[in-house]
Amino acid sequence: MDLLKKLSFLFFFLTFVFPVYAFDVDELLDGDGLSSGFTHFLRIGIKTDVVSFSLEGDAKVFDKKERAVGEIQGRVTVSAAQGGIKVGSKVFNGDMVKFTSELIPLKFEGRMFRGEIEVYVKNSKLIVVNKLDIEDYVKGVINKEAIPSWPVEAKKTQAVLARTFAVYQKMFNPRSEFFDLAPTVLDQVYDGLGKEDVTSVEAVNATRGEVITLGNDPAKIYFHSTCGGTISSSAEIWKKDEPHLQELKCPYCTKSSLYRWKRNLKAAEIAKKLGVKSIKSISTVRGRTRVESVVVDGKKFPVNKFRELVGFSVIWSNDFTVTKSGANFVFSGKGAGHGVGVCQWGMAGMAAQGKNHYEILKFYLKGIEIRKMY
Repeated sequence: MDLLKKLSFLFFFLTFVFPVYAFDVDELLDGDGLSSGFTHFLRIGIKTDVVSFSLEGDAKVFDKKERAVGEIQGRVTVSAAQGGIKVGSKVFNGDMVKFTSELIPLKFEGRMFRGEIEVYVKNSKLIVVNKLDIEDYVKGVINKEAIPSWPVEAKKTQAVLARTFAVYQKMFNPRSEFFDLAPTVLDQVYDGLGKEDVTSVEAVNATRGEVITLGNDPAKIYFHSTCGGTISSSAEIWKKDEPHLQELKCPYCTKSSLYRWKRNLKAAEIAKKLGVKSIKSISTVRGRTRVESVVVDGKKFPVNKFRELVGFSVIWSNDFTVTKSGANFVFSGKGAGHGVGVCQWGMAGMAAQGKNHYEILKFYLKGIEIRKMY
C-alpha cells in the first residue's frame, strides 16, 4: 500500500492508547475516573476451535512475553502447528502470538478489526481474540444491536447499554479464560468496524466512559427489541427480583413491525418441530404479563423451550395467545424478545420525541445512576 493510502487510513482509524491498570470493584466507579484498578480493554473471541484462518495487514508479531518475533505484510494464513503457531511459512513456538498494526486495522477473514489480534492454540485448535479498547468495541456493536437509522439519542442509549454490559461481563462473568465476550447474541453482536457510521461514532464519543450503576457496581442490564406495550419484571420472567428490572407500561414502541404479529402454523409442522406424531390442542399458562408455559396435548413446555423448538423468529416473543383454525394453530403475539429491561424500539420512540439518553435509561431502569467510569 503506498504512503498516501497509509496516511489516509491513519487519519480515519488511528486510535489513542489508554493507560492500563489492575482493578478494584469498589473503587472502579468513584466518579473521578479509574482508580488503580481497571483495564478498559476487552478481549472478544471472534473465532474459536479452528485449524486455520486468513489475516491481512502490515503488522508486527509478538510472543506471549511481548517480544517482537516477526512481521507480516499482506495476506497470510495462520494455522496450528506442532509445538506452536504457523504464520505464513514460519512457525512460532509457544501457545500464543499477537499481531499489532501501527497504521491500519487488521483484516481477519476479510473483516476489519480495530486493536490487536491475539491467537492462542489449545488442543491443536486456534482461538482468535480481538483485543481492543472498550470504546472501540462499542462503536462496532451499536449498529449490530440497533437500527442504523435510529435517532442519535437512541444510539447513545445503546452505547451506554453496550458498554455497561461489556464491563459487567468482564468483571463478573467472562466468557472463557481467553476472552471476555463472544461476538454473537450469546453476549452482544460484534463484527469489527464494518458497521460503524458517523452517528454510531458520535454516540460513543458523546457518552465516553458512561456506565449504568447500582451502588458502586455496574448494573446487570438487559434489553430486547420490542416490548409490545408492557415491560415485564425479572421476578416474573426469571424468578429473580432485580430492583432495577421492574414491570411498567411502555407506549413508545408502536412503530416496530413486531409490535403486533400473527403466525398461522400447520399442526403437522409444529408436531415435527416438537418431535411428536400429531397435535390436537395447544394452550398457554400465563403469568402477570407473559406466557410462562405452553401445554401441548397435556404436555407442558417452558415458553422459551417451546419458542426455541418452533423457532425464535417464528414465535417472536413470550407474549402471545393461541387459537385453533382447522388443521392450523394461530399465534397472535406482542413484541419481540424476553420483555425485560430496555425496549429498543421504545428507546427509539422516546428519542424521536426529544428525550435524551439519560431520560430514556431512567424510564426503563429503576433506581440506577449513570456515571463516568473514566
